[in-house]
Amino acid sequence: MFTIAIIGIGLIGGSLAYALRGFRDCVLVGYDIQPAVTLQAKMYGAIDIAAGSAEQAAEQADLCLFCANPTAILDGIANCRVFYRKGAVVSEICGVKEELARTIPSLLPEGVRYIGLHPMAGKEVGGFVNAERGLFKGAGFILVPPENHDPNALALMRELSEYVGAGQVIVNTPAEHDDIIAYSSDLPHVTATALVSRYPQALTLAHTAGAFRDGTRVANIDADLWTDLFSRNRKPLLYHLDGYIDTLYALRDALSRNDKEAIRGFLNSAQRNKRRIQDL
Repeated sequence: MFTIAIIGIGLIGGSLAYALRGFRDCVLVGYDIQPAVTLQAKMYGAIDIAAGSAEQAAEQADLCLFCANPTAILDGIANCRVFYRKGAVVSEICGVKEELARTIPSLLPEGVRYIGLHPMAGKEVGGFVNAERGLFKGAGFILVPPENHDPNALALMRELSEYVGAGQVIVNTPAEHDDIIAYSSDLPHVTATALVSRYPQALTLAHTAGAFRDGTRVANIDADLWTDLFSRNRKPLLYHLDGYIDTLYALRDALSRNDKEAIRGFLNSAQRNKRRIQDL
């Protein structure tokens, strides 16, 4: 019987548990560092078996999904080293991959395969209480295999991604992943937090419409998690942040000169790029 261990039953781990119900007729084993969360996941039917530790969950599993912050993921994978079944696949859902792809294979015993996974889905709120089965419907799923990976393990993770509702599944190298995510995820979090770091004191909700709400949605941020992600992905993030700052300075210069042609050219170029991105 195919067994999946979900280690870390927060928003993503809990949503994966719900969405994986029926996948290969699997048994779902869950563990969270908070015992009450593990029991809640069992009570709500997200998991079949509530494990007492990450090691207990891992030793039962054909597939181990670690769903936590990068430090906890690395520690958890290392701590379970002697408990994995031979032939098991280990994966994680972290938003930074290059460091993990270098480190995780060395933490695994022979015969245990690793494939990185990054579902591009989430909410402004976390925790199992906010988990939902349909969270991944239509979402992009990025598979990030190490250089010498098992094609069967990669095929399993593609099958899993499609089963939970992925709209598009792509494969990136760790370096490709981190560069693109620095632009498409890290940088928007930087811009959202920067936008709300200073605001007019007379501002009320009556002054805000969709542009402001969309632009600042992710500023309601988990500071500890995103400090870790920014730090681990700082080189590609700095590259894209420098480009963004240069663009803002160019627009500022056009505004200071009241150069309407330059402003219009900037906006037309942005419109064309947005339409291209929508068609990708």
